[in-house]
Amino acid sequence: MAISQRLVDPSREFKVTASYGWQVSYQAALLETDWTKMVELVQKAESEIHKRRLELSKDHNGTQEEREAVVNALNGLRLLRMDASAWRERQSEVGSSSKLC
Repeated sequence: MAISQRLVDPSREFKVTASYGWQVSYQAALLETDWTKMVELVQKAESEIHKRRLELSKDHNGTQEEREAVVNALNGLRLLRMDASAWRERQSEVGSSSKLC
C-alpha cells in the first residue's frame, strides 16, 4: 500500500468533518491516480493551503479544527510528494535499464 493511501480510512471517506476552500485541491491531489499529474496537483494544493495559512495568521489563526486540518493536509501532501518522487525514480530506472538492452 502506498503511503498516501493511508490518508483515507478503509471506507474510502475523508476523515475531515468540516469543509474548507483549500480541500478541493487537496482532495484532487490525494485522489489522483495518474502519477504524471501528481507533482503539479500537490504543488497547487500546497499553494492554496499556504495562502489559507497566511489568512489564518491574520485572523487570530482561525479555528482549532481548521488549523489541525491544515497540518494534516500538509503532512499528507508531503507523503504524497514522497510517493510521487519514488514513482519518478522507478520510472527513470526502468527507462535507463531499457536503454541498456
